[in-house]
Amino acid sequence: MPRLSKSRLVEFRQCPKRLWLQVRHPELREDAAATRLAFAAGHSVGEAARGLYPEGVLVEPAEGLGEALRLTRELVAQVPPRPLFEATFEHRGVLMRADLLLPQDGGWTLAEVKSSGSVKGHYLEDVAIQRWVLEGAGLPLKGVELWHLDTGWTYPGGGRYEGLLMRHDLDAATRGIAAQVSGWAAAAAATLEGGEPSVAMGEQCNSPFNCPFAAHCAAQAGAQPEYPVTLLPGNAGKRLAAQLIAEGHLDLRRVPADRFTEADLALVARVTREGEPWIDPMAARIVRALPYPRACLDFETIGFAVPVWPGTRPWQQLPFQWSCHVEHADGRLEPLEFLDLSGADPSRGCAEALVRAIPADGVVIAYNAGFERNVINQLARRFPDLGEPLTRIAQRLFDLLPVVRSHYYHRDMMGSRSIKAVLPTIGAGLDHASLGEVQDGTAAQAAYMECIAPATSPARRRELEAGLRRYCALDTLGLVELARFLAGTDEAGRTP
Repeated sequence: MPRLSKSRLVEFRQCPKRLWLQVRHPELREDAAATRLAFAAGHSVGEAARGLYPEGVLVEPAEGLGEALRLTRELVAQVPPRPLFEATFEHRGVLMRADLLLPQDGGWTLAEVKSSGSVKGHYLEDVAIQRWVLEGAGLPLKGVELWHLDTGWTYPGGGRYEGLLMRHDLDAATRGIAAQVSGWAAAAAATLEGGEPSVAMGEQCNSPFNCPFAAHCAAQAGAQPEYPVTLLPGNAGKRLAAQLIAEGHLDLRRVPADRFTEADLALVARVTREGEPWIDPMAARIVRALPYPRACLDFETIGFAVPVWPGTRPWQQLPFQWSCHVEHADGRLEPLEFLDLSGADPSRGCAEALVRAIPADGVVIAYNAGFERNVINQLARRFPDLGEPLTRIAQRLFDLLPVVRSHYYHRDMMGSRSIKAVLPTIGAGLDHASLGEVQDGTAAQAAYMECIAPATSPARRRELEAGLRRYCALDTLGLVELARFLAGTDEAGRTP
């Protein structure tokens, strides 16, 4: 019978089938780039937490968990006690490794370290499982804490990370939950003794974590409608989709029109059912009024859980790349770009290049422009000598997303208004799926991290650099084409 662990119980609590697949068929697991980045971030925060206790001991035996359990018992009994990292315990067949165990008043304080900037609800079960194991193993527990990043803290440099983490007392919050863990462990063990659980796909596939076995479960579910009810957007759409599925409605095109009371959901359903794109002529009036030159701008950013550059904060989004296509009144396109893969803080070079490149007049077009505005304003605050020209750029931002959201929908957007969903529908021959490895922002961050890693070969670095340039340029060329498409609609809502 396979051993259970804290991680396995967390998986069971999300979905029994996820636990069963992880133990019985781990080869079916498909981790997304975001998951790999999250693991790396968690590891870096754990290292930073351990660095706060230079006298501590890392339980890292060469001979497996049995040796880790033995070594932990020896270290817990040591006088005087020292902080322990990855101390390993077992109770009723459930293993756990504690991020930090800190000596306190003749006992110990458990500290679970997270890379988020707040205490999230699902953390309570995570910590409660550890509490149950520790108390069941006989450890005198004096405190139960969760540590997370203080996103307002600024790294002073020099490897000094005092103040990086905030501490929260979870003793009272986990006491009652810990009493339930024995039942979870019994149910999880019973799940592993049986065959693959039959669990329909649902919200648990993405909450609280994206399940790495989703592709396997989707394949098991068989052929689905081309336009399923699950494409309905927003929280209201998800709630309605769940109701429709419970009633036996799977194909959005076959759902009665009177089931949609919210305007946006009714629009998505109607366009999907009828098959004709909807373009409000107001879109053309809005876009045609935009002055030239039109600078279409997109940033790619990186955020480190543990800051590596002085003057930056945990998870602060720092631009390492931008692309800009400037469209002039005569239709001429001027491509511009910035990319820094040196591994040094790219912010200053990014800001200087932006100020030089963006025209002094006209409009700056973005998609979900709040992100670009935040990046630019952040650069202006960090570099006061560039503050005035950067602020002027931010003030001229125009957001195409609300125009699309209010005035355009094509059923092949599948309920999404993201630029990646919109571009393939406008007939410009632009599709992020054609790009290869770097197709979205998460993949761009992963590519950046690999590029600056010392172990990356020059050939691989060149390959990733080319992918980053193609991806970011497609976003801004796409903005040019989207603006042209929307401006081309006539008063009847048609495109020429």
